[in-house]
Amino acid sequence: MLDRPILAKFPQVDHHQASGDLAKVYEDIHNTLRVPWVAFGIRVMSQFPNFIPEAWAALKPQISTWYAEDGADLVRLNSIVPGPVMPNPTPKLLAMGWKEAEIEELKTSLDLLNYGNPKYLILITAFNEAWHERNAGGRNSTKLAGRDAELIPYGLPKGVKKFHLLDPDQADARTQTVLRDVRDASLHHGPASDYRVLGRWPDYLELALKDSLQPVVLSAEYDETARRIRRIAREHVKGFDKVGGVAWRDMTDKLSPEQVAGLTGLLFMYNRFIADITIAIIRLKQAFTNAEDATENKYTT
Repeated sequence: MLDRPILAKFPQVDHHQASGDLAKVYEDIHNTLRVPWVAFGIRVMSQFPNFIPEAWAALKPQISTWYAEDGADLVRLNSIVPGPVMPNPTPKLLAMGWKEAEIEELKTSLDLLNYGNPKYLILITAFNEAWHERNAGGRNSTKLAGRDAELIPYGLPKGVKKFHLLDPDQADARTQTVLRDVRDASLHHGPASDYRVLGRWPDYLELALKDSLQPVVLSAEYDETARRIRRIAREHVKGFDKVGGVAWRDMTDKLSPEQVAGLTGLLFMYNRFIADITIAIIRLKQAFTNAEDATENKYTT
């Protein structure tokens, strides 16, 4: 039997590996979306030449608007899974020796993840719909006007620094185990960026998985919540002034048939993956406070 590690990092172009034009795209995504990380799906699809730079160039003018920001807010507000109140992890964390300041740092990380995930659902939805030449914008008789058409500020919110994403390949056995378990709880292919952020606190992540995620992640209520926010995202991207992505038929001179097929599968998968993660991380913050706090846009209003 092969002596394998507990977990291996899924193939991707991670932040520190991006160079040249791709590094510039990553930086532009940070600043345009005002988020401290580049999504897992973006990093995986960046292995395919040309796709992310061209899709991002098409989407950027659309997702920079207040209209897109409002769409992300709507996704966030609709990401609560109905059910009983979860136990607040604070008493258990304090009993483990956590300081109040550490808990506040964790909660701020959750707030930032909850700010960005709905924006990434809008992004991946636009990419996926455009890829198949469904309505991802540009088909309306009138253009966005007023506040809808205005651009949100460019750059990370004041005081926000880019996340450090823990490298699963370099993590200790305990952390690899909880990253594997949180991946498998949702039947995903790899731990989301969010869990690579939260992996610096494996004791918290173990607790969150047990108390907040495992009881619901494969439930009908969770699936229905995911369908609801995917539907909201699909409807919202139809309002873009121009198409928010590229069609596969327009990329056949730059991508092989195998690459087109691979990207098609990834877009389909991440459209669902990001919805799942959006709901999960909102649940984690909801456990500390309440649904209203967990779904609040705290960074661009």
